[in-house]
Amino acid sequence: MQPKLIITFEHLNEADFLVKTGVINAALTGNPLYPLPWITQVPSIETINAAYTAYQDAYHAALTKDTLKIVLRDTLRAELTVLLKQLAPYLEVIAQGDLSILATTGYDLRRDIVHTGSIDPLPAPIGFQVTHGVLTSTLNVQVTRLVGAGSYEVQSTQGDPSIEANWQHVLSSKNASHILLSDLTPGQTYWLRVRAVGNHGDGAWTDPLSIIVN
Repeated sequence: MQPKLIITFEHLNEADFLVKTGVINAALTGNPLYPLPWITQVPSIETINAAYTAYQDAYHAALTKDTLKIVLRDTLRAELTVLLKQLAPYLEVIAQGDLSILATTGYDLRRDIVHTGSIDPLPAPIGFQVTHGVLTSTLNVQVTRLVGAGSYEVQSTQGDPSIEANWQHVLSSKNASHILLSDLTPGQTYWLRVRAVGNHGDGAWTDPLSIIVN
């Protein structure tokens, strides 16, 4: 099966959706592997950019919890989602199955499942990164997608990371990238680690990373 772009944005919370669509918008703008003009049957990059900007503005406006602003944000999110879903097949056709090209789109990738018959524990994910989120008190966590992983568990501690009892479960995510941690305490140092979880149980932990929350 040809590699596909993941277009199931509905499971993302608002903050994750904002991050993911911002990554896609930035990745496609001026992308030399997808030269302009695009065919008229798909949304243009100008249309994608305008829809993303409108949603971004509505997202921040809705933080006031105003009901009407939330309705507008949700409407604009739905419109942007439709555009990104309409665009994905065109991007796949241009890439002709080349993962290196698809990876430049900003979309997450779906690959064929490889059945190895192995029951070895999953290794620690590579590419572990922790960065500050768009909003205060948030962090973005990401690892490289691991074959055989069904989800990824994030744990944190503000104590000694060498003491296993100090670690606490934060969340589990089906996404390897753009895992958002929220409601953290600004000015505090957090240690974080990630492991993959597959059909045969928990994988190995990454080496822990520390970061001070903004």
